[in-house]
Amino acid sequence: MEPARGRGPDDEFESIVAGWRSEGSVPDWPTERTESAEPPARPGDVPVHRPGPAEPIDADEDHYHPPEPPPLPRPGPPAVVGGGLILLGLLLCVAPGVLGAGGTWPLPLGLVLIAAGLAWLVLRLWTADPDDEGPDPYDDGSRL
Repeated sequence: MEPARGRGPDDEFESIVAGWRSEGSVPDWPTERTESAEPPARPGDVPVHRPGPAEPIDADEDHYHPPEPPPLPRPGPPAVVGGGLILLGLLLCVAPGVLGAGGTWPLPLGLVLIAAGLAWLVLRLWTADPDDEGPDPYDDGSRL
């Protein structure tokens, strides 16, 4: 529905409200906004009792202090080797002049060293358990 020419949005709104009033009752809009901290009470509202202490609780007593986290574990020799391969490969790829290397061979060697370091670290994740007999062929994965 387009407003007629020369009529503003307020005139259009008033015509809509007048149409509703002719059909039935429409609540009156407040002329001023009243600012209050609490919402107005509705008829039938019952005060709610919230259990708790009557006086405020000390903030230090009610605050959770988690325990100190354990220290980070030190990397073992295999992890140091894998990380060293990755760092050496990155150094060869980014700044081969630092190691005194020149030409075209540092980039492929650096990429190979990065791949070898990543493979070394990933393959260390799959340690075989000596007591493991392998998967049970009759196990369908369900637990009771």
